[in-house]
Amino acid sequence: MSLSRFWLGIALAILCSSILAAGLVQFFRVKWTDQASVPPYGGLAVFVSVWLVFFGMFPELVFRSEQWHIFLSSCVILLTGLLDDRYDLSPLQKSVGIVLAANYLYFQAGVQFNLSFLPDLPTGLAHILTYILTMVWLYFVTNAVNFMDGLDGLASSVSLVSLLSLAIIAYLFSQTIRLTFITLLLLLAAAILGFLPFNWHPAKLYLGDTGSLFIGFMYAVLTVSNLKNASFFSLIIPIIIYALPLFDTVYATIRRFLTGQSVTRKDREHLHHRLMRQGYSNSQVVIIMTSITMLFSCLAIVVQFFPAYRFLLMLLALGILCLLLHLIHRLRH
Repeated sequence: MSLSRFWLGIALAILCSSILAAGLVQFFRVKWTDQASVPPYGGLAVFVSVWLVFFGMFPELVFRSEQWHIFLSSCVILLTGLLDDRYDLSPLQKSVGIVLAANYLYFQAGVQFNLSFLPDLPTGLAHILTYILTMVWLYFVTNAVNFMDGLDGLASSVSLVSLLSLAIIAYLFSQTIRLTFITLLLLLAAAILGFLPFNWHPAKLYLGDTGSLFIGFMYAVLTVSNLKNASFFSLIIPIIIYALPLFDTVYATIRRFLTGQSVTRKDREHLHHRLMRQGYSNSQVVIIMTSITMLFSCLAIVVQFFPAYRFLLMLLALGILCLLLHLIHRLRH
């Protein structure tokens, strides 16, 4: 594939997402019964733009490739999000859709963590750990973006920075660059970029669970599919990049469990809610949290540039997370 054709595809994804988002805004302006609320189906624009352009660039991958299986599993995620936006599914029902898509990928496409950096593990135990780690990663990252989608433009902005950072690291430091992997990362980022003006405060269109589940699932899947024969440090990089939404999700889960609440129950105690209660505007909170994501992304890139200081830099990342935990407690009071 020529470089000009590659960048043309990226530009088309931005344009396609913008046109579809504008079309959805116009459609719901006429058809949406509750004119006071914002329609939550913006994820459709992102989903269609990514896969339409990708298979336009790689028509030979239709029906017989790992990417085709990723597409089919993402359709399950899309359907789950659509049903949730329409009928407000219970957390259990939503989880069934995510786990179903994750299991399809694991067994049909072989998308899974590779524990080759632990060669002494018995084969049976390695298979069990591989399955558990893959399911946990796919489930929690998918939900992490979903939990963060509580303010106009927040999940879109954080995901955009994370996807671009992962693409930069893959391009600069991967020993074998998979063109399809880089292309999907950048197409997803491009589709989010095209959608973002319609999602920025005041939003004309929400991502909804349709979009947040899809974006989270794609990030999780792409990181796993690119980590075959990976080292321990390679596994840490996607966690550092997505540290903010993952930290917020884990903290919320532990907080609810310790207070006797359902860990799947929605509340308004996430970091972005607490910042809003301190008087910050929607746009200010988005900028703050996107800046924190940029900080973690830069740290992940620096880790790759200076491998001799990996442990020190990871301790720094842990220290930043401890500061965030302290900040959350301060904001609570």
